[in-house]
Amino acid sequence: MKVLVTGGCGYIGSHTLVDLINHGFEVISVDNLSNASEDVLDGVEKITGTRVKNYRTDLRDRAATRAIFEENPGLTGIIHFAALKSVGDSVFAPLEYFDNNLNSLINVLAAARDFKVPNFIFSSSCSVYGNATALPVTEETPWQAAESPYARTKQMGEQIIRDFVKAFPENKAVLLRYFNPAGAHESALIGEAPSNPANNLVPVITETAIGKRPSMTVFGNDYDTRDGSCVRDYIHVMDLANAHTKCLEFLI
Repeated sequence: MKVLVTGGCGYIGSHTLVDLINHGFEVISVDNLSNASEDVLDGVEKITGTRVKNYRTDLRDRAATRAIFEENPGLTGIIHFAALKSVGDSVFAPLEYFDNNLNSLINVLAAARDFKVPNFIFSSSCSVYGNATALPVTEETPWQAAESPYARTKQMGEQIIRDFVKAFPENKAVLLRYFNPAGAHESALIGEAPSNPANNLVPVITETAIGKRPSMTVFGNDYDTRDGSCVRDYIHVMDLANAHTKCLEFLI
């Protein structure tokens, strides 16, 4: 069974490639490499023994997106990671975030409809909850107002997918709202290595530890916690990757 993974050269995407291959899936990657490198596919190959083909394609280009589907008939499913993801950057470049994250999603869904790819998994985010009124949040926790343009693209993306599967019931979807992925494959052949400056805490810590950064700052000292600093939930990236595989197997 063939699976298309958009954003396959990214942090979560590359680990998901490994997990899918280890579970018997044939995978194809699409990544425009705006914040990733195809070098990660060397690590994937060393881990799995499989060389993954990557299309360096901007998914906002509908014709180029459709060409990928034409070259790969019989896809079983799509796992859609491809998106701009910096909360801070989205505040200063909201139009770029809406353009990239929503138009790429729409083009992939349109191709899924036209080429009869029935199963779709969406990389959403805990940011859809906004400033939640009660903790812990669950799948049933209602959304609050998005606190950034990035979060709004995820809220809008989820709604687009809901409307899509309602209009085309032969298509099925799972929306996965991540909190904070961390860690790397046990081989250390792949991990979190963004091309642009790291924004997430764990790579900032590791960059500081190896001297790439002179120091790091922990923000906030007035949270309702033991020492006033913030508390975050983390999930190991391989556990998260496996969750995608299990969701795909469930849909199939």
